[in-house]
Amino acid sequence: MAAATVVLALTSLLGAGNTQAANKSQFSAYQHGKPVSYLPCGDSPLASRSAALMGGGLDVKPALSWMIEKMAQCSNGSAGRLGNFLVIRAGGNPSYDSYIYKLGPVASVVTIVVPTLDRANDPALEPYVRNAGAIFLTGGDQGDYYNFWKGSLLERVVSEQVKNFGIPVGGTSAGMMILSHFNYIAYPYTIQSFEALANPYKDGSVTLKNDFWTDKTPFLPLMNTVTDSHFDTRDRMGRLVTFLGRVIGDGWAKMGEARAIGVSQETALLMEYPNSKNTGLISVKMWTVANPEVTGAAYILNGTSASSLVVKPGQPLTFTNIAVQKIPAKGEVSNYQITVRSGTLSSTSGSVY
Repeated sequence: MAAATVVLALTSLLGAGNTQAANKSQFSAYQHGKPVSYLPCGDSPLASRSAALMGGGLDVKPALSWMIEKMAQCSNGSAGRLGNFLVIRAGGNPSYDSYIYKLGPVASVVTIVVPTLDRANDPALEPYVRNAGAIFLTGGDQGDYYNFWKGSLLERVVSEQVKNFGIPVGGTSAGMMILSHFNYIAYPYTIQSFEALANPYKDGSVTLKNDFWTDKTPFLPLMNTVTDSHFDTRDRMGRLVTFLGRVIGDGWAKMGEARAIGVSQETALLMEYPNSKNTGLISVKMWTVANPEVTGAAYILNGTSASSLVVKPGQPLTFTNIAVQKIPAKGEVSNYQITVRSGTLSSTSGSVY
């Protein structure tokens, strides 16, 4: 029988409960396929830890297929069993389910819709996350994710599963932007690059947070990092540079430690490193994939020992000698520097992108 998308009684996935109990549940759940109650590699860790940062727009099929592949690569060299691919969103419908189900071998794709803090604390959602072989956060409004999920059971369990088992994690647009240690929350409105450069504290609208995740970020390479999506299409280099300057100027991270990542639409930055108990330096492999006919890229920004920074309320940003690594989906990696003087961007390559 062909798989179908259905609205589930929330406890039926686990083989318990009844219709009356399900009707009292506080969030919605959908499935495509037949969910299982185990991780693909059981209690064994995966061979690597991985994340897919998708820049928004049409979803990048190769990135989602890669997450499915990674969820079953066990550290002992064996191929794990088919598992559940979990999609988490704050609103909307389960349109991802049948789409992702066709992209690789999975037991099921399950979507949970969690639109309030009360629902994010519903104990009935915990088994969905505990049995997820991969976790993906959809686009939307990262401010909703911050307001609805911060400090919740959902946030804590997602963080624990990624930390303890190396579950592949990913997100697109707002879902990508909430995965990093530092998060831009578009409140009270979305800031444009020219506004942020002219005043990095404009009307309190360059709203950055550093307290969403209990463990700072579920994916270690995104520590001390702020992210942005729809990057070149919406000309967001100026505001991402401002975010980076604010993170450093506000004392959240040092110049040599802070990092910013921007990703183009219909493009995904894939990040992977070996799963090891070694808590020292890790070597992270990063590359990009994109949809056909798309020439997107990921941009990695760092301050340098030669950088100078002036970030004050009411004054244009000055931030010099910012190192940029451009990782295109097609073509070679390139490196250049960006400088901001009195709110004006310039680049050693002739283009900030």
